[in-house]
Amino acid sequence: MAANCVGLLFLAGLTAEDIRKREISVLKIMIAGFLAVLYRIGMGQFLLPEVIRGLVPGGILILLAFITKESIGYGDGMAAAVLGLWTGGWFTLKTVCTAVMLSGVCGLACLIKKKTEPIPFIPFMLLGMEVVLAYG
Repeated sequence: MAANCVGLLFLAGLTAEDIRKREISVLKIMIAGFLAVLYRIGMGQFLLPEVIRGLVPGGILILLAFITKESIGYGDGMAAAVLGLWTGGWFTLKTVCTAVMLSGVCGLACLIKKKTEPIPFIPFMLLGMEVVLAYG
């Protein structure tokens, strides 16, 4: 439960920055990742297979960022990887999938209104995490 709370706070802190600047602080991501590793070690949960599973959703987003020439930013993938370190792979995968669906609905609305500015993804990850926490 503590890891979920930290994950929510992590995404909430990045959300404001992503909306304002359309970029995410790498330093904040690195600090949160370092703290996640320390948390896992302290809880005796630092198992390599679990850590790798936690990093997979972020790795997929980083690969998508490369393929789409940063339509999805590298920072979004790094944030998902850190979230995976905190909450685990399956939870993060469900969060990212929910975020993709929610951002897709918003993107469709923007297309209908003919707005072409980029949509920040981290707020949708925060909302996706809240949906996953509420509905499993």
